Amino acid sequence: MSLLKKIALILMAAGATFALIVVSVIVYQYTAMEPPLPNDTDCEMQRLLQTSENAAEIHHYYCQRGAGKDWQGDELWLVEPASDRWQRMLTTTSPQCLALTIERQTLLVDHDGDKGEMNLAEPVFIYKDLNGQSQTLAVDINNKPTANCSENN
Repeated sequence: MSLLKKIALILMAAGATFALIVVSVIVYQYTAMEPPLPNDTDCEMQRLLQTSENAAEIHHYYCQRGAGKDWQGDELWLVEPASDRWQRMLTTTSPQCLALTIERQTLLVDHDGDKGEMNLAEPVFIYKDLNGQSQTLAVDINNKPTANCSENN
């Protein structure tokens, strides 16, 4: 009988641990991993790029978030204007300069900061073109200490 109790306690502890991990991941995803959409009080638009078929836009914002505006950094968002769908692409606090260009369905991000502080949500983003067909936009991040943002902003 005591062996059955020990097994039951072990299974209950494993179940409680698993439930705690699942709840923690869900809470993290909805609080820290996905910031709210940029707004006029927290963020300032830096740049707007459009894909070649004009079905999607890349919005570059500089934001100050939090109760005391203690988080400051750049955010990139992929926006589909036709459906008003927003996807967070990248957040970073590191670079002084982000140079952005789109070439052949790839967003090139040249920066002068630390690549370890570039928080890329996905390496490839899917969006719908004006005909409803799925298109992709890959993200290529390059560290270039001599990145020149004055030409791109």
